[in-house]
Amino acid sequence: MGRPCEFDREETLSKAMELFWERGYKATSIEDLVDRMGIKRGSIYNTFGDKHSLFIAAVEYYAKEVTSRTIKILESPGSPLENIKLFFETIVNTPSDKKKRGCLISNTVVELAPHDEKVADTVRIILERIQNAFLHCLDKAVELGELPEDTDTKVLSHFLATSTHGLIVTGKSAVDNKQMKDVVDVILSTLH
Repeated sequence: MGRPCEFDREETLSKAMELFWERGYKATSIEDLVDRMGIKRGSIYNTFGDKHSLFIAAVEYYAKEVTSRTIKILESPGSPLENIKLFFETIVNTPSDKKKRGCLISNTVVELAPHDEKVADTVRIILERIQNAFLHCLDKAVELGELPEDTDTKVLSHFLATSTHGLIVTGKSAVDNKQMKDVVDVILSTLH
């Protein structure tokens, strides 16, 4: 029987997630992970498997901790359209140092999903959660009379989810908040 873990799995996974978020998958070595996570190489392999498995776990942890917080904005009580507005304002008002990191999900889609089936499946599920959160919010807006009954909420939810990822990727460059706010105004104009 192996020795029990002498570290907090979630805490070390959070550290791995932060490192992958800062550097990406390919630019992060096992040695970088050992240093950041504060555990031995063998503990990483015994607990998480190889680097790829650790990365998948880190992406799933990101979805649980970060993406879920963002989705909660859309699921909040009150006006669904106001919740969508707040969702986009939150993206625009992200501090610039964090904005330059982007979103681990969007970063992963660009870096690995085109040629890594396991990663592609993982991020697809997360992206569908985001799109479904928009869909439920828009359906509620129709139900409450904030949007016309003939609104194609499915197409609109895809548009909002795609716009979200485009905005986040664009925010990684030196785009100023004014430009991002202007883009959000155009996105939100589709809801009238």
